[in-house]
Amino acid sequence: MTSGWRRYFPFLAIVRTYQTAWLRPDVLAGVTVFAVLVPSALAYGELAGLAPVAGLYAAVGAMLGYALFGSSRQAILGPDASLPLLMMAAIAPLAAGDMARYAALAATTALLAGAICVAAGFLRFGFIANFISQPILTGYMAGIALTVIGGQLGRLFGIKVQADLFFSQVLEVVQRLGETQLLTFVIGAASIALLFYGKRRWPRWPGPLLLMAATIALVTLLNLDERGVAVVGSIPSGMPQIALPRFSAGDFFALLVPSLSIALIAFTDVLVNSTSFAAKNKYRVDADQELIGLGAANIGSSLLGGFPVSSSSARTAVADSMGGRTQVVGLVAALLCVVFLLFLTGLLTNLPLVTLAAILIVAVWGLIDFAQLRWLYRVRRSEFWLAMLAAFGVLTVGLLQTILLAVVLSLLGVIARMSRPHDAVLSHDAAQDLFVEREIDPRTTDVELLPGLIVYRFDAPLFFANAPYFLDRARALIDSAEHPVRWFLINAEPIVDVDATAAAIFMEFDAEMDERHIQIAIARAGEPLRAMLDRTGVTERIGEAFFFPSLHGAIQAYEISATAAPPVSTPPAP
Repeated sequence: MTSGWRRYFPFLAIVRTYQTAWLRPDVLAGVTVFAVLVPSALAYGELAGLAPVAGLYAAVGAMLGYALFGSSRQAILGPDASLPLLMMAAIAPLAAGDMARYAALAATTALLAGAICVAAGFLRFGFIANFISQPILTGYMAGIALTVIGGQLGRLFGIKVQADLFFSQVLEVVQRLGETQLLTFVIGAASIALLFYGKRRWPRWPGPLLLMAATIALVTLLNLDERGVAVVGSIPSGMPQIALPRFSAGDFFALLVPSLSIALIAFTDVLVNSTSFAAKNKYRVDADQELIGLGAANIGSSLLGGFPVSSSSARTAVADSMGGRTQVVGLVAALLCVVFLLFLTGLLTNLPLVTLAAILIVAVWGLIDFAQLRWLYRVRRSEFWLAMLAAFGVLTVGLLQTILLAVVLSLLGVIARMSRPHDAVLSHDAAQDLFVEREIDPRTTDVELLPGLIVYRFDAPLFFANAPYFLDRARALIDSAEHPVRWFLINAEPIVDVDATAAAIFMEFDAEMDERHIQIAIARAGEPLRAMLDRTGVTERIGEAFFFPSLHGAIQAYEISATAAPPVSTPPAP
């Protein structure tokens, strides 16, 4: 096998270099991940609109697929809260109440998302995660958390809620508080309190698993299911048949865009998670290989009748905190899930549904990153409000529409900032006898480095959206100068590119400066910029002699030219 192929099978490298000293911590971490995984996987299976056991099927396929193809040694993939609702929005109208078709469409969505990820990984499209900015992701996760909490309120109070949207759900629960099933509410409220307390007091303990055991025992001993407390009931034992989901060409085209959105969101989540733990453990992950690993996880979930999966920061943190060293952790956890499905599902018959609701509420509460929101508010208000818009859109408009709108707004924000970038002029600090850049003050005429020389820095690529701004700023500097301007020297180091529109505007600017007897000069232009200026004719228009590798050389050239010829008046352009 060539080294090129080894890149796509990271687990082979682990097998070749595996040390026996790693086995004990890997197995211990795998057992702990399994203990944490079972209750959350069951809860997410139900959240996805499927039988709770589907969450375990998805978890087994995801952990096996990622362990074999993922590049992170700690990341654990499986069901999470961010994708089921997005999937439901896409497949529920197609299923039209047919649960068998609904399950097939859920598996199809996972298959398509997985295939998209694998293809993108082989095509080295790892950079696509950059299209979802941190504010969008922060707001989206907060909106998802509130959506899940709203969906579990009815179960928490023992009320069958009819509303679908968050605000309507909250309002309906408030209006129907008189129908609360008291035993159910007491179990749910106590469960939430214990889970929060346990996470803070004993973070390494499998709190959800212990809670499940306690509430199952409570229901069994006191016959609470006969007193109105709803329970999970019988869970089928055994593993599902491995098979590709059946779908039509119409299903394929209807689910293609939602699957692409799911793949993008899941990849962003996976990359942030795996990169964070890789940095902590001092190694690097391959973004393109993470796409392949995520794709394999979703395909594995699909083959077992699951649904789209992503990373779990909580389960990954458990694997890391328990000393897990390699992807063997995921294999051990997957094997234990299989054993559970084959022999132990009967233990969950008396599990209260409100316990699953409590586990979900506590799990998704951590998705609301209050610290990140405060940081965004302090650093850049526009990005804070973008996060708020994303969260509000998830709660009101819908997941797909919100993601697309937030991405568009985020890109428009980037374009807006680049259309009015930072700029500066170079001045001389006499006290320290050195050149310094300073902000442009429109109230002053002190814009020259030397009499007749303006050195201007524009901190962005020149393109159609900011070229007119560049032109306006240059004209304003020339018109405000105390002395007649002879050279307008551009420090082009930050200008890494020029598009055709900006090049045309730049040539017009040079022609205008020629009429005013002002020479444009360029210093510190990088190779890509020089190549573009050559192709567009800007180099020929300005003159090769007025391109300089350094500012120092350009300033020296100006001083020589200034002593050789008297200054020429430069009337402002009409």
